[in-house]
Amino acid sequence: MPILDAVRKFIRSLQSYQAHQQRPDSQHAGTFLDELFGLFPFTAEAQRWLRQEIRVQVDDRESIGGGGGWYPDRRWVRLYSAQYEAAIHELAHAVWDERRKDRRVRDAFVDAVHRLAEDDDPRWSRVRTLAEHYTRGIPTQPGFEHGMLLPHGEWGAGGGPQGRWNDWEMYAGIASGCMADVRLLPPYIKQFYTTLFREVPSGVPSPETSAPHR
Repeated sequence: MPILDAVRKFIRSLQSYQAHQQRPDSQHAGTFLDELFGLFPFTAEAQRWLRQEIRVQVDDRESIGGGGGWYPDRRWVRLYSAQYEAAIHELAHAVWDERRKDRRVRDAFVDAVHRLAEDDDPRWSRVRTLAEHYTRGIPTQPGFEHGMLLPHGEWGAGGGPQGRWNDWEMYAGIASGCMADVRLLPPYIKQFYTTLFREVPSGVPSPETSAPHR
């Protein structure tokens, strides 16, 4: 029947389109990762693991508008653009997702973030502001008045006392907040990023200063 054939053709076309939209462009993403890893000091271990274990998709290579997501069930990082800050953030999510499975690790990290929020050493001022927002919230920002405190029904999924804190966004946020320069992190925070980023030698400019954009 012509109508039935037309319906079947439409369904096949729709399925093909959806598959194309969801399929990561490996060559496209590979080129972008080459660029990202050339500019920012991801460890050799992290580079290898991300290339081999995580699917990365860049929707618009010509845009630097930011945005993206980490989909752990699909081991997939989707970047809406080629913005470095967003890429660092989402790739950090992928790496942390493995480590945070150990409750002791995510509890220790949340404790360290709370410690950073109280640390008045001027060397850490850039990331301390993030830690303050994460642990104390921003009263004037709707939805973020309590920072990274999870809704009561989700307690246990996060880190810290009673699993109340969104450790995964804290981790990715600090990774992109320092733009892979762990010299900006106090030792008690830096220890959680040693498998993700190499430390740039003292006196060398921050990697983001030589990057075309943030």
